[in-house]
Amino acid sequence: MKRSLLVLLIVLGIPLSVGTFRVLHPKAASNLNEYRNDEFGYSFHYPASCTFGPMPGECKQNPPEEMPKECLCFLNAEDPNNVFLQTFQDDGNSLTLSSFTITHSKSPTFNPPPDVELVSWLIDNFSEMYSVIPEKPNATLDGVPAVEIKMPPTPSTYSHQNIFLIKDNKLFCITLLNPTNKGNQALYEQILSSFSWQ
Repeated sequence: MKRSLLVLLIVLGIPLSVGTFRVLHPKAASNLNEYRNDEFGYSFHYPASCTFGPMPGECKQNPPEEMPKECLCFLNAEDPNNVFLQTFQDDGNSLTLSSFTITHSKSPTFNPPPDVELVSWLIDNFSEMYSVIPEKPNATLDGVPAVEIKMPPTPSTYSHQNIFLIKDNKLFCITLLNPTNKGNQALYEQILSSFSWQ
């Protein structure tokens, strides 16, 4: 089970640091569309330029520099348990990949018992994946306590950041790919600041 979770979360490497405390809360958004996950009761805003649905098949045949504009950003919500946005951002010199994923699973690890404490649950179930788990929540997402863990890059992967939280006895993991890139930071903050529980 732990191995499958490792693949599910795309966790590779050893944690470099734990995020500092911050509050992520909803705010007004412009030039954005709203995505609502009715099964789990959350919503967030994403760039209006993104295609809603999986990446079109013809987009997979070419490198990003040769893709038409509609291929450079998409939000795939076909599976409400695994919603992800992928986009290539132009920094003026090259295209940088960014990916925002929010995951839940039917496995027992992602369905803790009532009134369980987030940090203790992470320590009991994810300590083999993370050498450092903070002693208390270090963020909130629309009023819900969360734990951020940052992972450094490896020779074959980007750095990424995982944000864990429990809502209605369900564990969610939000994964941000390459969060140290300035363009990616702006995109992720835009999405997270609009995130809302219904």
